[in-house]
Amino acid sequence: MKKKKIIVCVLIIVGVLALIGISYAYFTALENSDEQIVKSGVLSLTYTNGKNILLENIIPSEETEAGIHEFTIENTGTLDAIYYLYLDNITLQKEGEDTQSSNLKWKLYSADEDYTEQDVIASGDFSDGNNTIELDTDIAIAPQEKHYYILKIWLQETGELQNEDQGLKFSTIVEATTVKKKVNKALVNVIKEEAVLDNIASEFVTSSTGIDFSQVSSDTNGKGVYILHGTESNPNPIMYYRGDVKNNNVKFANYCWQIVRTTETGGVKLIYNGEPDASGACNSAAKEIAFSTFNNRDIYTNAGVDYMYGSTDISATYEEMHTNINDSAIKTVIDGWYEENMTEYTDKLEDTVWCNDRSISLNSPGDGTDIEDDTQYGAYYRLYDNKTPSLECVNPNDRFTVSEENGNGALTYPVALLTADEVAYAGGVHQQKSNTYLATKDHVWTLSPGFYSPTIAYHFTHDIDGLEIAVYGQLNVRPSISLKRGVKVTADGDGTADNPYIVVE
Repeated sequence: MKKKKIIVCVLIIVGVLALIGISYAYFTALENSDEQIVKSGVLSLTYTNGKNILLENIIPSEETEAGIHEFTIENTGTLDAIYYLYLDNITLQKEGEDTQSSNLKWKLYSADEDYTEQDVIASGDFSDGNNTIELDTDIAIAPQEKHYYILKIWLQETGELQNEDQGLKFSTIVEATTVKKKVNKALVNVIKEEAVLDNIASEFVTSSTGIDFSQVSSDTNGKGVYILHGTESNPNPIMYYRGDVKNNNVKFANYCWQIVRTTETGGVKLIYNGEPDASGACNSAAKEIAFSTFNNRDIYTNAGVDYMYGSTDISATYEEMHTNINDSAIKTVIDGWYEENMTEYTDKLEDTVWCNDRSISLNSPGDGTDIEDDTQYGAYYRLYDNKTPSLECVNPNDRFTVSEENGNGALTYPVALLTADEVAYAGGVHQQKSNTYLATKDHVWTLSPGFYSPTIAYHFTHDIDGLEIAVYGQLNVRPSISLKRGVKVTADGDGTADNPYIVVE
């Protein structure tokens, strides 16, 4: 690959906070200082700055070429102490705008007094952007004890073009403190902490080949957060929640949501889950914004499966019928709700793809045009015949987006519905009872056509039974949105309904 020159400047400073009773002292060491000491009666912590990092004109490399910062923490007082190490005051920008980088890496080692590497304490990247990073926490240090550290920072070579890393500007401080910080984190990184591959055995998967999507989720067939195999080496691996999980609740835009999965671009796809109660908890029984048909009863052709449709004439070609001109009944409901409640939050949302998959099944008798022939659509083949979900959206015309850069550009707002395939990854199986976080006693529309039987179109729904319903049935509408890559949540939430993650707005 052609290696781009990238300027990364790293200023390492240390602040040490010493506490005795209710008093405290705060001291910041300057870049060119070798040793700083904070004393407060019987407690004294010393920070020795051995080597600052200054990286210029760096190119993607391996850890062996990293910039190195060596430092020592010493307790020169008479009391045992607990301290915490952070990277703070991070500035990571590109072209003057805040950004994030999963390729800019850091790793913290313990060391001996000669600064020879010992054990890896922690490692990570800067995909949280300018957010404070915990290097190590709850570190006990006795009087007269010294702790030696080596911090490395480098730009990881990926083997592919790294245009996104060109022109990064970066600075930070290392802070040692006796006060634990509440650190906000990027939501995608919170999800990543618990994720395991879905094609291997793990805590809630007993099969050596991983999850069996022909069977519903369970304590032996998937419950938790999984990495979709085949995407684990991608810049943004796809991770999804499966089963009867309780820790995927989010508050955003004054509403409750549940995390469904991450996207190919590093976003986080959510489904509407009601309004928070007076205490801020997400325990509402009303999980829909409305009841609606998917499409109008007077559409007797295959156009009834469309999120947007063209001609409803029985003699129309496939292209004429499925041109994205007219809004379906359900799109009108969703867009109206979004316009009234969500437009001020659009800058937090990504323009991800919403797949209204109108591809024709390999086993379909009809071709999607003849009013007299049964037609089976792609999701029917995948989920009814093969029990193999997929996130691929075959037809460009079915890739609903606001912009034409990554889809059809037919949407007004970045909102739609989950697909039946996403429900399958969550643990649902066609016409089998399930107990996933999505399953309710009420039918909820998905964006996935099932089949057409002369004069009636059917869509997949998600509920405890996983059925297909005629498009003119009155069912629950639970819209879905996708948070942008890097969106952060506060440190206080744990994802439960009583204490949901809260998006930093």
